[in-house]
Amino acid sequence: MNFVLYDGVEWKKLFPITLTRPVSEIRLGLFTIRERWEKYLGKDVYDVITQPFLSEKFSKKESSYFENILLINSSFLPNEELIQIIFSLEENETIFFEEKMIAIKKNIFLKKENIISINVKKCKKIYRVKQVIHIQHPWDIFINNEIVLRKDFMFFTKGKKSFSLLGNNHIIYKERIFLEENIKANNIVLNAQYGPIYIDKGVEIMEGSVIIGPVAIGKNSKLSIGTKIYGGTTVATFCKVGGEIFNSVIFSYSNKVHDGFLGNSILGEWCNLGAGTNISNLRNDYQKVTVWDYEKKIFYPTNLQFLGLIMGDHSKSAINTQFNTATIVGVSDSIFGYGFPPRYIPSFYLGGIQNKKKIPFNKVCETAEIMMNRRNQKFSFLDKKILEYLYQLLDI
Repeated sequence: MNFVLYDGVEWKKLFPITLTRPVSEIRLGLFTIRERWEKYLGKDVYDVITQPFLSEKFSKKESSYFENILLINSSFLPNEELIQIIFSLEENETIFFEEKMIAIKKNIFLKKENIISINVKKCKKIYRVKQVIHIQHPWDIFINNEIVLRKDFMFFTKGKKSFSLLGNNHIIYKERIFLEENIKANNIVLNAQYGPIYIDKGVEIMEGSVIIGPVAIGKNSKLSIGTKIYGGTTVATFCKVGGEIFNSVIFSYSNKVHDGFLGNSILGEWCNLGAGTNISNLRNDYQKVTVWDYEKKIFYPTNLQFLGLIMGDHSKSAINTQFNTATIVGVSDSIFGYGFPPRYIPSFYLGGIQNKKKIPFNKVCETAEIMMNRRNQKFSFLDKKILEYLYQLLDI
């Protein structure tokens, strides 16, 4: 059986994070959603069905149809119950959570078919699961990150042996800490009393840093002097972080090197927060926050009290930028200036509240290429095509 992940209606609800990626490439816990499915299934995902402008980069297969496949909605995270049912499915049998389809087995599926409108009445059998983590909005990433991180830690480190940490360090609850090889650290604190800590290969943690679990630090990331990281936080691969971070997820190759607070937030890839950038995650009046709706073009009320910053890929903030509670920043923005920036900034904009204009597309590409070259990564033709497609859209 071939496993295929697809983007459902959730893709649009997860903007700006999914403007540049399929839902399956969202990271939380120790893995991306695709990586997590592959580990639970015990084999690679056969393909990813996503938006046409993303397919050339993220889809593997050029054929117009699939045979003997299991279609899985990428916005659902795997668990033991789901996996057990999946391997027992027969043709035209499905799995549902409440009124939403998680998976369906098909002998033949044409890519041009509308997965969302599959006629459930024609299905032979419907299985229902009572509990599953469903990522429907960007804030679901950090809300669920602590739970997912704990499960990932138990699943991934079971039966494996942690490396030792050299240097003069203070380790609390060593049995809940898993270290990969070649980690550099001296005079730091790792406190796993409240949850596990996973640190991947090649991480460097500079003096005076404190990590309180549950926390995951990705491969080859670097923590500045005196970094403070609290529970529910994931720092992905090749990041540079510092200051104070709480219950946030930072995607690969992004920087928050200097002092400043980041809480209940998501940073996409290739982001950079300038020195002294601070994010408010709680209103002064303790009221629930409103959040920008990309489809309706309005702020709508939520049940959230804590929400900081949701920032799309390639966006940057200048020194001493102050973000208000529940700010949404698009892709490839360059934010600077006095006062609080607007709580919604469309993609490809330059400036702040007093002077906001669209960045010329050649400058967007030039900046992305320079930043990626600094990390020995190539700004590819496909990366450019994705940004070019988004650039032609209005206020996204």
